[in-house]
Amino acid sequence: MLHRLPHRGVGALSTIKGGGLVLLPTANLWQVVTDARQLKSVNRLVGVCPPSRLNCPELIFADREMLLSWFPRLHPKIDTLLSFHGRVLTVKVPATVSVPEIMVDRREEVAVRLALDSFCYRLTEDLEAPLAACLAMNDVQAGLPTRFGKIRSDVLRQADFTVQRRQRDQLDTRAAVAIRLQDDEIEFL
Repeated sequence: MLHRLPHRGVGALSTIKGGGLVLLPTANLWQVVTDARQLKSVNRLVGVCPPSRLNCPELIFADREMLLSWFPRLHPKIDTLLSFHGRVLTVKVPATVSVPEIMVDRREEVAVRLALDSFCYRLTEDLEAPLAACLAMNDVQAGLPTRFGKIRSDVLRQADFTVQRRQRDQLDTRAAVAIRLQDDEIEFL
């Protein structure tokens, strides 16, 4: 039996379903998320938090089954690594037709990961779709959004809903480990 979203986050799901942007703490950093199936919302997300060397848009999946529904030909090594890796792990995989074009990089890949934070897991599970996510930072921000107080006001104002949890916490001090499978070998990015 699944538990309801915590009281401080009840507006997150309805905001996302309505095409809005939600600012929330994930397992390692603050991110802005939306429904990956809503192209207008994904385009807005990437406009608010533009891709950069530090900020790579990614898809966050509740679990392995949801990930495989979007990437049915996922390499078994990647599948195993995602299933058993204990830390936040982002994997670059070949994009499928389900992925919004704006999230696909020049190598025709998209970053994916499993939700390790219970709130993100629950949100994705209730949405029954992956979250499109970017770090809660714009192209002029210097540091990673490890604390709520490090998020620039222009990014805060663009969020339609801010989750009221872990706002005083210091999250991780670094972005997720990123990898890709290249010629049957794992490449760290």
